[in-house]
Amino acid sequence: MANRIIGAIPYSLGLRLKNPSEKDSEKEIVAKHIKEHGSSFSKGTIYGVLQDAVECIVECLQGGYGVNLDGLGKFGISLKCSGADMDEEFSAANITGVRVTFNPDAEMIHQLNTNTEFEYVGSRAAQMQAKKEEKARVAAGETTQDITPSGSGNSGGSGSGDAGDVTP
Repeated sequence: MANRIIGAIPYSLGLRLKNPSEKDSEKEIVAKHIKEHGSSFSKGTIYGVLQDAVECIVECLQGGYGVNLDGLGKFGISLKCSGADMDEEFSAANITGVRVTFNPDAEMIHQLNTNTEFEYVGSRAAQMQAKKEEKARVAAGETTQDITPSGSGNSGGSGSGDAGDVTP
């Protein structure tokens, strides 16, 4: 089994909130972790390869191909469109967007289900209040402290969801 990078997955109960300020750190965590596994490539090189892989996956999907990355999963697309009463009335103009689909590799799911620990980190409201207090301390010139669970920098989920979602 691969080394664990952070420990238990932090979770809380509440609305799923997107935190745009944490985007860059999340993008680089995989590159940093690969480097820590003894890769001879720099974190920047690894990050560049990952970015290139994303571009290539997009190009393949745009070409109508599915993408299967062994051990990770399969990417595909589905189309969002407005309906038409008859086939003859349907055209590309009815297509309003694209969704990316992802089906994770069965072994990945197995590893996550058997080798993952979870750690409750408090409610979202308490986390948001702690962040407000930290910002006030910084504005007042006081020293800062890490308020994120396990120092992971991930105190909120991303995307949208309904109240009651359990998110890391």
